[in-house]
Amino acid sequence: MRDICFILLLCLLAACNNNDRTEKEKPVTKTDTLAVNNISKIDTASSYYHRFNDSALEDRITKAIMKLPFVKKANAYIDSFSNHQHGIAFMVDSLGSDKNEINVQAGYNGETRFEIYYNFYVNPRTLEIKVLDVVNDKKLSVLEFMKTQHNP
Repeated sequence: MRDICFILLLCLLAACNNNDRTEKEKPVTKTDTLAVNNISKIDTASSYYHRFNDSALEDRITKAIMKLPFVKKANAYIDSFSNHQHGIAFMVDSLGSDKNEINVQAGYNGETRFEIYYNFYVNPRTLEIKVLDVVNDKKLSVLEFMKTQHNP
């Protein structure tokens, strides 16, 4: 019995002694001396929205794309699974380096992300539409693209 009491006393002293040592040996944290002075832009979701400058041209482009049969089909599909709350959405980009075409992404604008169904390239003067074939990484005319689709 005396041995058990002695062992418990040693364990108690070791535990108390260990706590005192860790308190004294804790590293001293230093504060950062550099101040952040120039925060020019606050990172919010609204800062990521892109606005196309020419709303009349954007309207003409989206109306032309909406006339395509495969876009109408995608619009009906999005409408059906969203319980008639959403249709196909478009993200119209500004003129690229080519200056002869505007990139338009069409797809479903979900709560967490934009799901791209089609990438279009539209000539702003003639409204000629090309579709990106993602498998071959080629821009195809609308008729060429429709031929590549395996719809019965």
